[in-house]
Amino acid sequence: MYWDIDPYHTLVEFSVKHLMINVVKGRFNEVQGSIYLDTQEPENSWVKASVNTASLSTGTEQRDIHLRSADFFNVEQYPTITFESTRVRRTTSKSCVIIGNLTLHGITRTVSFQTDFNGYARDPFSDGWRLGLLSVATIDRRMFGMHFNQVLDMGISLVGYDTRIELCIEAVKKPS
Repeated sequence: MYWDIDPYHTLVEFSVKHLMINVVKGRFNEVQGSIYLDTQEPENSWVKASVNTASLSTGTEQRDIHLRSADFFNVEQYPTITFESTRVRRTTSKSCVIIGNLTLHGITRTVSFQTDFNGYARDPFSDGWRLGLLSVATIDRRMFGMHFNQVLDMGISLVGYDTRIELCIEAVKKPS
């Protein structure tokens, strides 16, 4: 079955350590994509998605401006982040690993997302079917050319390199 990612019910979030003692989260508010889900043979499933990097929000304007700059996402030069799966490997009856090409900051790397299937539901307003997925991966942002960091007194990093990506995806079944 073919599905469209619902941008109004999907969260694309990231988090990094701040001062190595706490976590700061951000999100991208504009996402689009398609999913093909083969329930009989999940290995045949795939996903293609993209986010608008300028739609980044952390809730703090000054931090958002810095994250959009060349120090991090460089949204003027790299307006989108894309992911295209290359392989799906089932791990349990309701989970899998989705492996694919993540292009971020102009660099493409293979990334694995641990993905849990949250189920189906019929939308009472549209009478259409929806599915829910939760996908999580951790990347080292330096692998995507994001090297900015300040080391403070006592050798403490201002911003961690490991970046957790969490996707709470809701998708709508395409009409047959």
